[in-house]
Amino acid sequence: MSDRRSFWSTVPGLVTGLAGLLTGIVGLVTVLIQLGVIGGKSDGSPTSATGGAETTVPATGASSTVAGVTTTVAAAGSFTVPTSLDFPAGVKDKPLAVKNTSSAGTITVRPPTVTGTDAARFNVSLGDCSQPVAAGLSCTMTVTFSPNGPLRSYSATLQITASGAARGAEVALTASTLL
Repeated sequence: MSDRRSFWSTVPGLVTGLAGLLTGIVGLVTVLIQLGVIGGKSDGSPTSATGGAETTVPATGASSTVAGVTTTVAAAGSFTVPTSLDFPAGVKDKPLAVKNTSSAGTITVRPPTVTGTDAARFNVSLGDCSQPVAAGLSCTMTVTFSPNGPLRSYSATLQITASGAARGAEVALTASTLL
């Protein structure tokens, strides 16, 4: 019978095992933060599934308190959208969430405009965003990418406006047929 211990029962083995476990946990937490499952913003805004930031359209109609004074501007809404939407090779359709972040007031998303060099390659369907969106709720539109050749990168800008919101927002659209 051998008196040799397994590597994993030695101090270097235990340290190696713990380092691997910690690396896995840190990696998992990083992925969960990037997906917006944990962490997130203190204001309750959603996090973009694309990993990009979001644009919050300022509201008229929102209340703000500075030095104990609350100011409310005429009733209107505000909304958030991701600042970018990327279509990797082979992906043709992507959802785009629009969240009404006002505490009161309904917004109605207008048909968006696509501008830029490759605007003709992107099409937008309003989906359930064609209906009014109540305060605190979201709707989803679909952006479709139609490439016109192999081995190329595409870019455009999606401009979104809504009645009942103070300003519009822009979403950078990028796509690639490169593998």
